[in-house]
Amino acid sequence: MYVMLNVKSRLEGKTVRLSLEGVLDISTVDTFNGQTEQLSGISELVLDMAGLEFIDSTGVGAILQVVRLSQERGFTVSLENANENISELLNTVGLFQIIEVLRKGAN
Repeated sequence: MYVMLNVKSRLEGKTVRLSLEGVLDISTVDTFNGQTEQLSGISELVLDMAGLEFIDSTGVGAILQVVRLSQERGFTVSLENANENISELLNTVGLFQIIEVLRKGAN
């Protein structure tokens, strides 16, 4: 069975909301990267993970790359609506803490 990632982008003022549906892994990371590499001129990126079913280390790395990009381009990153398993993984690898430290540093 082929599992894919669907990324819906919505601009809300200077905030871009990317709604992720499906799987963020080695086979779908290019779809995610294609949506995030061109981000500029925004104040915040919200990654809405309500529809995300699974993420692997490649997906975590892609999110970390977006966090690095946000530092270079001057926007913040927020993660919303991750299911329990994904939240636990992102917490274990320290992603929530990294984002919080960077957000506090920006203020």
